[in-house]
Amino acid sequence: MFDWDENNLRKIRAHRITRGDVEYALSNGPILIYEQNVGSELRFVYYGETDAGRLLAVVLRNARAEFASLLRTSSMPGRRRTILRGGLEGSKP
Repeated sequence: MFDWDENNLRKIRAHRITRGDVEYALSNGPILIYEQNVGSELRFVYYGETDAGRLLAVVLRNARAEFASLLRTSSMPGRRRTILRGGLEGSKP
């Protein structure tokens, strides 16, 4: 699913996030928040939830390719988390 190079792993470790957290959040009904064009590169910002209920913001490059590159991920702070939690719960069957 991802090109997990050492740089990507370093980024997620800094936020105490695991590879499994990111992969689960992006396979568990993530919400595409917006697409961003940076130079000639298209980036995708997703909000998703881990199996432990932790909400993540994840930025991907080449999200529609076979292997995506993780650019950034972080835990979601206060107000955004409250708003997203309502959206995620409303989108689950």
